[in-house]
Amino acid sequence: MKIRARRIACWNLWLVCGLLLSGCRAESDPAVAVSRGVTVKQSEFVHAYTDWLLRTGVQDTPQRRSAFVHDMAATRLAVMEAREWGIAGSPQFKMREQALGRKLLLDLYIKQVVLDTVTVSDADIRTLYARAQTTVSARHLYARTLTEALELRQRLQGGQSFADLAHEIFRDPDLRESGGLLPPFTFDEMDPAFEEVAFTLPIGQISEPVRTAQGYSLIRVEERFIKPIITESEFQSRRPHYEAYALERARRIARRDYTMRLVDKSKIVFNDQVLEALIVRITPGNEAFDQNLDSREILRYGDPVRVWTVSDFREHARFASDRQRAQVRTVADLRDFARGLVVAEQVLSTGQTIRDSQEYRTQLRKAMDRYIVEYLQSADSVDITDAELRAYYDNAPANEFMRPRQIALRWLFFTTEAEANAAKNSGMAFTGPEELFFAHQLGPRSNEIFDASEGAVVGPLETNDGWILLKTGNQYAESRQNFPEAKSVIHFALVEEKQREIRLAGYAELISRYGLKVDEGTLEKTSLLD
Repeated sequence: MKIRARRIACWNLWLVCGLLLSGCRAESDPAVAVSRGVTVKQSEFVHAYTDWLLRTGVQDTPQRRSAFVHDMAATRLAVMEAREWGIAGSPQFKMREQALGRKLLLDLYIKQVVLDTVTVSDADIRTLYARAQTTVSARHLYARTLTEALELRQRLQGGQSFADLAHEIFRDPDLRESGGLLPPFTFDEMDPAFEEVAFTLPIGQISEPVRTAQGYSLIRVEERFIKPIITESEFQSRRPHYEAYALERARRIARRDYTMRLVDKSKIVFNDQVLEALIVRITPGNEAFDQNLDSREILRYGDPVRVWTVSDFREHARFASDRQRAQVRTVADLRDFARGLVVAEQVLSTGQTIRDSQEYRTQLRKAMDRYIVEYLQSADSVDITDAELRAYYDNAPANEFMRPRQIALRWLFFTTEAEANAAKNSGMAFTGPEELFFAHQLGPRSNEIFDASEGAVVGPLETNDGWILLKTGNQYAESRQNFPEAKSVIHFALVEEKQREIRLAGYAELISRYGLKVDEGTLEKTSLLD
């Protein structure tokens, strides 16, 4: 059973998939639910329902289809009626609309100016794929400024060791005692700039100062461990996934770089004394603070110069999320938070014309429809007992919760087939670590590899980078996850189903009043594979 890590609330899909799929012809896209004011098309149902099945891993049944489409239609009815009753005039609605409107304007401006200009090449996709198979071991030293980083590098070149300097600069006991040695990491686990150097720097060489989101780092790569990429077909089979991921990651990096350029261009000057006083004020338990702090200058930026008092700063900060505010614990955190607010205000000022676009108005309405659903629904928390979880597991079909077969492998790389054959004939030892592989990771040769006896040497096999010998280890047959392993997945599925039951009970009067009708025949015959 495959479960996506990404979770999207069902009502989100229900409210928007009609807009995504509205181009279908009526005769090829019949209605599966109809009432006064609301229609759910077959394509909308398929789009939302299949996503839900994939996320939860539950089995498709006629009863689940019916409950799902009833919930879709009734949710839309509830939103429509709330708007008719004037929810848009409430203070809470207006406050949320203002905050979401700002965020949407920022996102659309960045999309138009930055994200839509980003492309990825075949080489970018292959590089990402190769890095996903690589684990890096590296040391680093941290500095707040470029000047401090250059001084550290000069001391390293002068003969001082990572161990000496790490003991001096790190407060983290693990980094201090290990000489700045990081736990092994792989692709997309570090700051993008740090990662780029870690994957390209020659082993043992000290990098130039690397600017990251936290400051500057000096990096020395100790080791790289690369899993084998067996065939070109393996890469091609996964290419769509990695292409999408490469584009998303390139856009994320472009957005970060654009933001950093705006920060540099803004030339923000902070009043450190006021920053320190404000940290005292916002720290829980501190009762003694400057009563006149709101009128004092906290920063200035730009040309012509703009000045923010603490009062100005607080006005801008009220649009930040609770999570963003909760992360401000030190003066350094407060500086980063303020830089983000300054950049946001500059983007908002530049992108005001976006408010007049149809895309902005449509997306804002969808966002506020989602807010209305949140406001109306109170069934966010339900209790699922262990007995219910166990009963679902015991009664589930035998093919649910299956773990694919795996095989343990060691490997050796060679430049030519002749070198690989010579090593195989000489009985060269396989000294590297053993890794587990699924069949789909091994490409067309997977059956040959799984059919080999334990301890056999398979190959040489041609790879993208040369030739490889594989030594087989233990095999683990396809097996069903036990109850503790499947428990979290079952809990997720049952919570969503119980929430739906509660919503539909609350919607009963609404469904009756608007005359909601579901075409159970069309619904049951609907194919989920089209």
